[in-house]
Amino acid sequence: MKYIVRALKYFVYLSLLLVLFIVILSLFGMVGNNVDEIFKGGADSIWKIVAIVAVFSAIYPAVGYGRRRLMTPGNFSEIRDGIVSAMAERGYELEKEEGENLSFRLRGKAQRLLHMYEDRLVFTRCMGGFDVEGRLRDSVRVISGLEYRFKGE
Repeated sequence: MKYIVRALKYFVYLSLLLVLFIVILSLFGMVGNNVDEIFKGGADSIWKIVAIVAVFSAIYPAVGYGRRRLMTPGNFSEIRDGIVSAMAERGYELEKEEGENLSFRLRGKAQRLLHMYEDRLVFTRCMGGFDVEGRLRDSVRVISGLEYRFKGE
């Protein structure tokens, strides 16, 4: 179900960006105000564009979200505060803590909106560290920073 919701969010988000881009170009007089002037194929091109956006929206959640491993030495009680403070430095706040599992969300409303409210990073305790689940772009950055931080300790 998460996958379908993400795909729909991306479809709406990309569609709005395209419409905004075309409106701006039209307002500045860079393109005409008629669909036949804006697109080479006229109104038929709109369906092709919608299909391309739909395909991209359907594929991106599979590629852009996932789970990565964070290797951290030590007990949970030793590393918990380091993880929470490092995440706070990156603009995340602790949303939920269940046992040794942590869930973080972005603090700022604008950042959350730009991430389409798909900003949650979930740290699930596993042997030798954590599995970090969320947007891959964010989780890779966080994991890299945390591994560097704990390597120095």
